[in-house]
Amino acid sequence: MRTISRIIAAAAAAALSASMCCCGNKKKADSSDTKETAESTSAETTTDDAKGTSDTETTTASSDGSKETTVTSADTTTTAQTETTTAAVTEKPVETTKKPDDAPQKGFGSAIEAANAYYKAYLTSDADAVYDMFCSEEIEGYHAYLGTTELLEGQNAQVVFKRSNVINAIRQSIKNIHDIMAEKSDVPADKWTTSMNEELLKPIGENDLNDFNKTLGTQFKNAVDCGIVYYKDGSDEHDFVGNGCAFLELDGRWYLSYTTLLRSELFTYMDVF
Repeated sequence: MRTISRIIAAAAAAALSASMCCCGNKKKADSSDTKETAESTSAETTTDDAKGTSDTETTTASSDGSKETTVTSADTTTTAQTETTTAAVTEKPVETTKKPDDAPQKGFGSAIEAANAYYKAYLTSDADAVYDMFCSEEIEGYHAYLGTTELLEGQNAQVVFKRSNVINAIRQSIKNIHDIMAEKSDVPADKWTTSMNEELLKPIGENDLNDFNKTLGTQFKNAVDCGIVYYKDGSDEHDFVGNGCAFLELDGRWYLSYTTLLRSELFTYMDVF
């Protein structure tokens, strides 16, 4: 089984935003009495305006000839209107903005968590879950690297290694594992286990990781290679060596190595090279 170190070495060798007022002209009165009346009325109006009141007087004649005066307070009307407006504002339902669901977080918190998820996906035939464990930065980097070589003979790497093609290869890889299980025993595939444990994850040396990053134009901080993993059904004579893998760490999250899985497992089921 190839390790990521061997794959790195092979890859390196291969290439690499004013309010308006209406004033009426008053006509001159013909008699002095009329003039005095006009002047008196004008004085009263000026005095009332100076007081700054907004009361309105309404005078009506009663049946006995007397006058009744009704005073309407503008202040009262204004207050009522204000209360109505306030009530309307208070009663208006508060609009709430629904936050979009947070996108699921990619990667895993540790290499062993990623490794366990990888083998579980194989046991349960979940090819999509395997693909979703890849890091997009590595996928893009590997495709870009292939574009600098003649390995694809002019073919577009993004087409050759499109998601559907890679997932199909993963499905065939899973089927191969399940076929071996069926030959070994009657235990269903999802009832099998693996010998995966943290001691099998060996850190990749700094120099090898630097070469890997340089080749793919990536910035992974750590990497581990997985040792030999056995599939087990409870009977030792049925144990067999499983598929290899390696894991990469970026920004505190661990991912299944796309480059490693392609070269160590998936190329067998793809018509490339």
